[in-house]
Amino acid sequence: MSDSVHGTVLLGKVIDGSLNPPIERGAVVFEGESIAWVGPEPALPERYAGPDYRRIAGAGRSIMPGLIDAHTHVAFGEARSEEELALYTPVEYRTLKAAWNAKKILQAGVTSAFDAATTYNIAQNLRDAIDAGLFPGPRFAVSGRQLTTHQGLEDSFPNEMAFPPGQAAVLIKSRDDFIEAIRYQVKDRVDAIKVSGSNDNLITPDSLDNSAISDEEYALIAAECHRLGRLCTVHARTRDSVLGAARAGFDVIFHASHIDEAGIEACLAGGAVITPTLTLLVNLIEAGEVMAGVSGIDAFKREVEAAVANLPKAFRAGVPFLCGSESGWSPVPYGEWHARELAIFVELLGFSPLEAIHCATLGATGVFRRFGEKIGKLEAGRHADILVLDGDPTADIRLLMDRNKILHVFKGGEDVDLTPPPPRKKEWYFERHKIFLNGRLHYDPATRGRFITP
Repeated sequence: MSDSVHGTVLLGKVIDGSLNPPIERGAVVFEGESIAWVGPEPALPERYAGPDYRRIAGAGRSIMPGLIDAHTHVAFGEARSEEELALYTPVEYRTLKAAWNAKKILQAGVTSAFDAATTYNIAQNLRDAIDAGLFPGPRFAVSGRQLTTHQGLEDSFPNEMAFPPGQAAVLIKSRDDFIEAIRYQVKDRVDAIKVSGSNDNLITPDSLDNSAISDEEYALIAAECHRLGRLCTVHARTRDSVLGAARAGFDVIFHASHIDEAGIEACLAGGAVITPTLTLLVNLIEAGEVMAGVSGIDAFKREVEAAVANLPKAFRAGVPFLCGSESGWSPVPYGEWHARELAIFVELLGFSPLEAIHCATLGATGVFRRFGEKIGKLEAGRHADILVLDGDPTADIRLLMDRNKILHVFKGGEDVDLTPPPPRKKEWYFERHKIFLNGRLHYDPATRGRFITP
């Protein structure tokens, strides 16, 4: 912004992030890093009409808060498997990739993001580097490596193999280990602790049963997290894991596909919020419909069916929901899918577009304790984290997935460069798992032909 310009006036349909009706002819004014005024355009104070305020206007535009992605993995590097995540790519190169990918997340309109598990200590250090102005990226709140037992999500390798140092988890073997790991991660400056309360269909076929952590352990974890002033979050797909975590007072429950009435009541009583992150499952299902070699498709379909049946009940009962993409795995590349969860909320879970936008803006601010009161809403005094769109996302929620419709992204009043990054020149051998063929090659004597099966 030029030194002669004192502020910026944005004109269009204003969707402020709350559940209030949009202002059809609205205006948003920001000065420096902060929003100065929001309201109907005819009521715009005269002091903002002078030449020292630049005006950004155009027919059919919408103005809304920057998106909040409540479930990312900025250090995962778009891994194609657990093996690739845990075993490949040195920590130094992972960190450089994470910084490169953070810019792509910001360019997609995500001005704040919650990182739900990291490898090594990459996420918290990238968060600090972005806040220090070294790299462009969203405002991050981060978890460390998630805490898992042998039945949890990230203990996915055979028992005879040492737990990989690159895995996005800490292997917990006792209750004392839980306390030590929480205190250790707090020392490493995390914003939240994440535990693995259930497994996953990608890892084991019995992932929809029981809980990886006992009720007593859930209570111990929640008490220590809250004593140390940290959010307490859980990967919980199963009925029992959701119920145990919610009853213990966990703050955020990821997934919750198999939540039941008891789990809903426990979430309401304990104040838990749910971040379903269905985008990963839906993307995997769709990938399996167009290519061979995607494992677990039937299990993913069953989980999505359960989520479609159960999650709307929780939302209508009053449990708050957040939108998260789980970007970081290869089915959810950075910069491409962050807004799909909003479309899933509308198309599969029955949310209105305005409700979905709320879940990805003001409704998600509670997981950002350091700066949550400054983001998520177009309101005087908050950070000028703003999207300007060509079109109306309350009429077509998928508009937010179209990068060509994002005209401006402002973070703290600064106009984000939306120029797409050039394609990578090279992908190194040390980034990839080693695979001969994604399937089995067979010979058919009758036709003398060849065919591949998964």
